[in-house]
Amino acid sequence: MLLAGGCFQVPMWYFLTLYMQDGLGYSALETGLGFLPHTLLTMLVGLQVTPRLMRRADDRVLVAAGSAVAAAGFLWQSAVAADGGGTYAGDVLGPAVLVSVGGGLLNTPLTTTVTAGVAGADAGAASGLLNTAKQVGGAVGLAVLAAATGTHGAAFLAMAVMLGVVAAASRALPARRDAPPPPDVPGRSGQPSAGSRRY
Repeated sequence: MLLAGGCFQVPMWYFLTLYMQDGLGYSALETGLGFLPHTLLTMLVGLQVTPRLMRRADDRVLVAAGSAVAAAGFLWQSAVAADGGGTYAGDVLGPAVLVSVGGGLLNTPLTTTVTAGVAGADAGAASGLLNTAKQVGGAVGLAVLAAATGTHGAAFLAMAVMLGVVAAASRALPARRDAPPPPDVPGRSGQPSAGSRRY
């Protein structure tokens, strides 16, 4: 979540804003409108597609797939940002599709993995830790990228690398801890066994 926040939380919007204003000559209003495809597509995938996929695929697979797709989008964005002097459709909209689809696939399974199986008394702490990691990732990611990269293209390339690390690290995530147990395990099929009832 720290690494993902270091890409999506703040840095992506910051460097895209600079690119659209400096590279494409957009006004502040035009730049804001230019973000609509990112927002709408991320919401569409996150709300309509990802929940259906989560019923059929392991969360870790979706985290890895979303990270890889978004990394490809940032890699594409790094190439066009390095060239400069292009168009919105060619330089922003194309990469936005991959970045937004990847972000929509990534966020919900990752959040579910972090918070699943947490006792009710600890739910607030788990949620707070998750959001803190995301916010700190965004702040530190922006500071590091702004200091270490001299161009928009280099910043987007660094984000692609970070998401590649997220995709690789997703293999170490735990399985969903609130997943239903296998039906053939005695006493864990949803009904308590005779010896496990609480009175």
